[in-house]
Amino acid sequence: MRYPALRSVRGFTYIELLFVIAIFAVLASVTLPALNGTMAAYRLRASADVVASELDAARVMAISRGALYEVHFNGSQVSVIDPQETNPTDRYARTPKRMEDGVTVSGTTIVFRPRGSAVGGTISLTNEGGSTTSIRVEVSGKIVVRESSTDTN
Repeated sequence: MRYPALRSVRGFTYIELLFVIAIFAVLASVTLPALNGTMAAYRLRASADVVASELDAARVMAISRGALYEVHFNGSQVSVIDPQETNPTDRYARTPKRMEDGVTVSGTTIVFRPRGSAVGGTISLTNEGGSTTSIRVEVSGKIVVRESSTDTN
């Protein structure tokens, strides 16, 4: 019985492996800066969703409980406040929500009335790349989110 000749199995040379690693390094250096800009835009959008959600929750609470509710903005967080509550520890109607890293929020206090109407105003969110998103609360209580500029990266 004859055995077939064994073929020599060849692997990659050290030079070939270095060449492939160099290609991956070049691709990574090109794609990572673009990924950072995408992540900053995602964080801004996620923070805008949090603010819009808190505004909507405050409006629903004002309607369902027949009372005024305020939404306060403090740099990196948004809080729903019960202004009738005299005990400072119980003033927060909901747990304050923090913005995503690198996103700041500013705006006037928004007040929702028992019928769902509001003392209107505009809230601005800005990320570290300079992009902004504005959220406008109309007198009717309607919440409008608008992305107004893009990254400078």
